[in-house]
Amino acid sequence: MAYFVGLTGGIGSGKTLVGQVFSTMGVPVFNADEETKKLYDTDATLRTQLVNLLGTEIYDGRKLRRKLMAARIFADDALLEKVNALVHPVVVDCFRTYAAQQHAPYVLMESAILLESGIASIVRKTIAVTAPETLRLQRVQQRDGLPEKAVRLRIRQQWTDERRNAAADFIIVNDGKQALLPQVIAIHEKLMC
Repeated sequence: MAYFVGLTGGIGSGKTLVGQVFSTMGVPVFNADEETKKLYDTDATLRTQLVNLLGTEIYDGRKLRRKLMAARIFADDALLEKVNALVHPVVVDCFRTYAAQQHAPYVLMESAILLESGIASIVRKTIAVTAPETLRLQRVQQRDGLPEKAVRLRIRQQWTDERRNAAADFIIVNDGKQALLPQVIAIHEKLMC
């Protein structure tokens, strides 16, 4: 069975891009953030729990009102903790199911809050993707169309690069100056040993 490797980084660091590079090399990559978005709309138990916590208006018919939820939880640390406590076990179960179906030496779990959430306890190694905050802000504003204040609220909820890097086994610098591919290849070779 494949062992688990965590891939993390702050919002806008480029972890999804790094995950795509690993994927092109044949490494199975589970994007926890994307799976979570699906689970919000498809997992009936999770949906009921979110409605009980946040109210019926959090859903518009069958779809979660993501912007409404984000506005609430990123402004309220206690509420964010409660939502994460509901979501994380479901995501871990999905990851375990996904990983069990893979035929590779290791499987990556990409998650923005891998370390903050405690999910890192299931991985053997952790890769942190880092980028300057100004670049991260710019990337997220362009990608998601969010105002700077909203992006900063999300950054505030995540560990700093310094703290994340100290907890990681490997660090990938995605500052637009250093090439990603050689960094990914070097880590992949170490993980294959």
